[in-house]
Amino acid sequence: MASIFKKALTIFLVAFVLAAPTAAYERIVSLYPGHTDNIVALGGQSRLVGLSKNDDPSRLPELPRFAPNVGAEALLALKPDLVLTRTLVEKQNPELRGVLERAGVPMMLIDPPSWSGFVAYLRELAPLIGVAPQTAEAQLAQTCDEIRQTAAARRGGRPAPSVFVEATAKELHTCAPDSWAAHLIELAGGANAAAGAEPIRRGSAVAPWGLERVMKLLAEGLDVYLVQHGPMNRASLDEVKARQWAKALAAVTVAQIPEYWLSRPSLLGLTAGGAELIRIFYGE
Repeated sequence: MASIFKKALTIFLVAFVLAAPTAAYERIVSLYPGHTDNIVALGGQSRLVGLSKNDDPSRLPELPRFAPNVGAEALLALKPDLVLTRTLVEKQNPELRGVLERAGVPMMLIDPPSWSGFVAYLRELAPLIGVAPQTAEAQLAQTCDEIRQTAAARRGGRPAPSVFVEATAKELHTCAPDSWAAHLIELAGGANAAAGAEPIRRGSAVAPWGLERVMKLLAEGLDVYLVQHGPMNRASLDEVKARQWAKALAAVTVAQIPEYWLSRPSLLGLTAGGAELIRIFYGE
């Protein structure tokens, strides 16, 4: 009987440890804007004490901002209990982790997820700010449902608009078929005209396309030429319309959308980007 009890107790303790939530943090420095966006969307903005210089300037403007190469002393002055970042940022500042951890401050790396990995990402992020993983997952599902339903209502019985995304002006790269941007366009009721594009490398969000293939899409009846604007593509709408071949866009809706709405994995981006895409596709 005693051995059976011990065995049952062991199973219970193991289950408890596996199910126990990650401790929530009270003072977080976020060095990646995507983490910031999702923390804010999940209601954890009061836990943020510092942000990345790449964060939206209007997002929590009272908080200090830091470049990727920030010194540990500047972060430690905020008395954080967690520094949250991503692998790319750590590579730009490889000494930061060691200094922070010697001072007793953990640095956690969570990389931007793919579309299919976004649920797992939210389930990892949510407990850090005291939010149940199931709550974050439900919020994502509700956001996607609202975008999908709004797009369907606005679309009516019309065919999905054919959409080409200019991800980078150089060589006219577009979004890869499995990228966040491609999935968001589909969610908002559009059809990716470059669905046959092949990523530059495995897992990349961008894919080569080129002017010749763009002109072919235009000849076949493209509906929307969507310019992603941000760090990857600085081209403005005026610059696009001044290109030598711009006359071919005369019968097409040419629109611009911020990169952080179209391509950054975030709940805030889903909401804002989805609404903007629906407006572009179907008008006000």
